[in-house]
Amino acid sequence: MIDWDGVIERNVRLLREIVATLAAMAGLDLSLAAEHGSAGRGGTSAGPGQTCLPRPTLPRWAHRAVFRLLRPAEAAVRRLVIVAARDLVAPMPVLPAIARKGGPLVARIPVSLGLALAPAAADAPAAAPAPGRLSFPLLDPLPDLTAPPVRFRTSGVPRVFIPGWTTPFPVAPRQEPSRNDPLEAGYLRRRVAALSRALEDLPGQARRLARWRARRDAFRKAGRIHRLTTLRPGRAYGLHRPGSPRRLHAVDDVLRDLHYFAYEAQELWDTS
Repeated sequence: MIDWDGVIERNVRLLREIVATLAAMAGLDLSLAAEHGSAGRGGTSAGPGQTCLPRPTLPRWAHRAVFRLLRPAEAAVRRLVIVAARDLVAPMPVLPAIARKGGPLVARIPVSLGLALAPAAADAPAAAPAPGRLSFPLLDPLPDLTAPPVRFRTSGVPRVFIPGWTTPFPVAPRQEPSRNDPLEAGYLRRRVAALSRALEDLPGQARRLARWRARRDAFRKAGRIHRLTTLRPGRAYGLHRPGSPRRLHAVDDVLRDLHYFAYEAQELWDTS
């Protein structure tokens, strides 16, 4: 018999320490992010990392280090939400009717005439809106089967010359990116802030998952295609792989345990 409350309490405590570490590595003050994250310019919500952080970038080494640990931490919280939602049931929603595609047979395509015609004020590009708060994703990203295979770049370029006619020339070595290159960190920090909010609002995330399951059951009842589970098939998403350059971290043990408990909670839900 699994002590589900003990599982949740223990892993919430461990994940809070991991999220605090990620926030410190990303230069994110979670208290300021929670205070200022909902107050943005023009009445829109501005995401953490935009209103409460003076530096919008991180060095490449810090950005990569946070990202490598952020994926397994998000996967662990997703599995913790499954455990927390094991007994929740949401009412089945009414699905919208399938919209029939229709329209005119001739489409109007505007053509820019350049300097011959000045753009109207309504057609002028609007300023980019301030980035809003991210919602924590409850679904594991599925593998992209259409993605091209990874290609490794060569360290040089081919040199074509004719003996006696051309002189061989030296090839400059390819410069690797510097570990101190500044990378934009606003989106990364908003993901860390969304992870922290989801961990602190575990009952709310469990209700979101219950509504997703009710919507999935409604799609299946209507004979419409819908994703069956929030988990990615196979090994846990983000779990440390043998031979990976990333070192083992405490989040790997938490993710491995929660992956097991999430499947146990799903079986409990499916057989209830």
